[in-house]
Amino acid sequence: MPQPNSPRRKTMFVFCGGMFRSGSTLQYQIVSQLIEDRGLGDRITWHSPEAFSEIRSLHSSSSQMLAFKAHKLTSEMLKEIEHNGAKVITAHRDIRDVVVSAMKKNDWSFRKIWRNDRLRYWTGRFDEWARQPGALVCRYEDLVTDLHGVIKSIADHLDISLSENEIGSLAQEYSLDNQKLRAGQVAIQMQTGRNMSKFDPHSLLHHNHIATAGIGEYRKILLPAQIRAIEDECSDWMMRWGYEADRPQLTISQRALRMTYRR
Repeated sequence: MPQPNSPRRKTMFVFCGGMFRSGSTLQYQIVSQLIEDRGLGDRITWHSPEAFSEIRSLHSSSSQMLAFKAHKLTSEMLKEIEHNGAKVITAHRDIRDVVVSAMKKNDWSFRKIWRNDRLRYWTGRFDEWARQPGALVCRYEDLVTDLHGVIKSIADHLDISLSENEIGSLAQEYSLDNQKLRAGQVAIQMQTGRNMSKFDPHSLLHHNHIATAGIGEYRKILLPAQIRAIEDECSDWMMRWGYEADRPQLTISQRALRMTYRR
């Protein structure tokens, strides 16, 4: 087994705290694989963010790196970042595609997402992670189109050296096709009664975790009035993270629909 690049004297949490439906599970898998393969640490299976204090206590005597996935940044996690040097890896995604992905995975309507103010909640949660000192911020779109480059960035962030062959092997292992196969296995296990939790405790993939992973898929799913509503609501956030507004033209009926999405 390859040896660690440098000795670790205390527990170091690696928070994979990406935006909802934006690749944080994939980041968690990559981080976990990297630290486990090198004997540097282990993954913590899914726990609620509020359980982090208990998890930290359980591993207080550890000298390992520990991968922990959470969408919510709690006060206890903040303390871990500020006082113990925990690392943060996060990801953002076009909020319009986030909406579509959430609609598909959770069988939600656009109106439900809008009424529950999910847009500001999701972007706000991401911003909390992204503003942490030294946070590695990735684009979901790069996870889809340049996984090789993202893996290298993550390894560099963790001070882990990888050869080009190792990066290529990891990129293949966590390709979209292989991720779909893993999610499919969870669905089979649910059907046969071997897994009733709806997700795999190792990979954290749900049975319906992955659909198409499409970029710009919102243009096929959302109505023009809905696109305009998202862009108006999240214009500053989209500009800050490099997402250009479409500003589709609205018919009379679409303008009337847009008026129903007022705050």
